Amino acid sequence: MLDSIKNFLSRNPLLQVTGYNSLSVFIKLLSSFVVSKLTAVLLGTQGITTIGNLRNILSIGQNISVLGLQNAVVKYTGESKSDKAEFKVFISTLFSVLFIVSVIVFICIYALSKPLSNYIFNTGEYQFVFKWIAFLLPLHALNVYLNSILKGIEQFKKVIKINILTHVLNVLLFSFCIYLYGLNGALMAVVVVPSASFVFTLAVASKHFQFWSHINFRNFSKQYLSNFGEYAIMTLISAISFPLVYLGIRLYLNTTLSMDAAGYWEMNFRVSAFYLVFMQSILQLYILPKLVSAKGESEFKAIVFSFYKQVIPLFAIGLLGIYMFREYVIMIVSSEEFLPSASLLGWQIVADFFRVLALVMVYQFHAKKMFWHYVITDMFLAVGLYVSVIVLVPILGLKGVVVGHALIYMLYFIIILMLFKKVFFPRLFK
Repeated sequence: MLDSIKNFLSRNPLLQVTGYNSLSVFIKLLSSFVVSKLTAVLLGTQGITTIGNLRNILSIGQNISVLGLQNAVVKYTGESKSDKAEFKVFISTLFSVLFIVSVIVFICIYALSKPLSNYIFNTGEYQFVFKWIAFLLPLHALNVYLNSILKGIEQFKKVIKINILTHVLNVLLFSFCIYLYGLNGALMAVVVVPSASFVFTLAVASKHFQFWSHINFRNFSKQYLSNFGEYAIMTLISAISFPLVYLGIRLYLNTTLSMDAAGYWEMNFRVSAFYLVFMQSILQLYILPKLVSAKGESEFKAIVFSFYKQVIPLFAIGLLGIYMFREYVIMIVSSEEFLPSASLLGWQIVADFFRVLALVMVYQFHAKKMFWHYVITDMFLAVGLYVSVIVLVPILGLKGVVVGHALIYMLYFIIILMLFKKVFFPRLFK
């Protein structure tokens, strides 16, 4: 029996990676559960809203520091890993860009630390948080690039191990900081953990980073710089626009309804993030590298259908279970104060189901650098999510946020499917 299971997994690498990744996802979920529970119990709706605002701003800073190049690094590492001379040119160009961007980001954030604190928190007393962000973002960017290189050479197990160690650090450091220093400690833990995982990356996979001595600024390539520019625009559009959209929604709810309403939606968003972790990690860890190396439309179609057949049914069953026990889920991850969030979860689940159906196809935009397809559809999604809130919240109240998101993600899936209609429906669209 055991041999049969092993043989089955060896013939299905997607399920194999899914199995390895399950432990990482479980630990991340456990970590996120503890973090959300502590935040909800010790800081309440105001605390969870404040931390949500910081996460959005930090996400924008992180993506700017990386220039949204993580998918490009996966692609060009995979393509040049067998050509040492080409790999040296790629690596030298990449780290030249990293150095220049790191200096610019540090100066800007450090200089604007007080205005940023006033805008996000309505007080200047948190400018120390942004000064720490300025120091740590370059380290975060380096860590992201190194992990993307590991994905490009298909060292999936090492990436998963690094993720596990980071999740453990997150729960330990956040628990320690929030217990001793309250909201200030929680904010600092959110800032520190992403950069601190660089230590784990070096410890786990240092033997794969023997290219340090080959980095030479004289190998700087204008062609790679041009390619990076296209990827940067593609990724940064969503990496900046969506955190801004979520920040805008939170501020809109706070102004139009109440701080509590913003907190309920934030908790609903957190629960959604818990189960989406698994799907997004599989897409990043396995699907993207496969799409990069896929040759022709038939291979792309096979990868998408394999994902739909092997993973989506399990995802749907999980979503159904979450919906059936939604009140218990809210109580487990937060507190009784956040029970109104349970009424939002059904529509959120519908939105996330269509989101995942679309995402597996959207990764083809990154893999094959389909620039305008990605830009136009992403801008539609970002604008649609925000506009749907403005239109439906006055009519449906807080539920208008998730109803609008479900409708927009359904339409988004249909649009993406139609863009690939000749691949999936060749007889209908010749």
